[in-house]
Amino acid sequence: MRLFKNKKMTAIISGCLAVLLMVAIILAVNLHDKKLPVNTAETVSGSTSSNVVIEEPDTTSGAANSTAIGIKDDGSGLTPPDGETGSSNSTTGKKAQSNATTAKVQDSSTPAKDNSGGIQIGGGETTSKYKCGCANHHCDSPETHAFVLNLELEGCPYCGSHSCPSFYGVDEWGNAGYFPKLCPKYDIKKDPVYYCQECGKKTGDGSKGTCVRFVKDCNCPNCGVFVKAGTCHTCK
Repeated sequence: MRLFKNKKMTAIISGCLAVLLMVAIILAVNLHDKKLPVNTAETVSGSTSSNVVIEEPDTTSGAANSTAIGIKDDGSGLTPPDGETGSSNSTTGKKAQSNATTAKVQDSSTPAKDNSGGIQIGGGETTSKYKCGCANHHCDSPETHAFVLNLELEGCPYCGSHSCPSFYGVDEWGNAGYFPKLCPKYDIKKDPVYYCQECGKKTGDGSKGTCVRFVKDCNCPNCGVFVKAGTCHTCK
């Protein structure tokens, strides 16, 4: 009896579930087939926004691009064609072209002179040897020329001549100077380099009978005697 009641209850529950399932299916089908209201304004705006707008090319910029493409590279930089005026870029291009033209002209011409100064060894211009223009002079500079002119002005201390051969001698290296021994009347005892013109003794350091003259008061380094400046001294 209890088993029969359980089966009956199970059948009722199953039937209820079947009915509910059918109702749910019917509602789902009705909702699917029902059309929602369409907003015309939204549809129009949506269609308008979805369209792709293709802008017409700018004829001005296109002409500029075509002109730029048509420029030939002649090695002088990017410059606008003749007759075209414009921005600062065209001015820069003209300067570049002018500089390039100048560089080409300089390359085709003779090499530019180097004005950096200094002594250049080998090649280039050579400095001519100094010449004072006076007969018998061997001057190698204006200073040497002035020295020889002073000798001529004072005259030779041995012969008194103002054109003594001692004024026009040269040393072993060819340098001009004063060479007293070239004077015909040269006397070694009158030469202050070899003999003192005050006491007549040979010049030296005061030892061995020589004479020495100090430029300031001092004690003789050889004998220790005090000697006044400009006086003759011979060690005893």
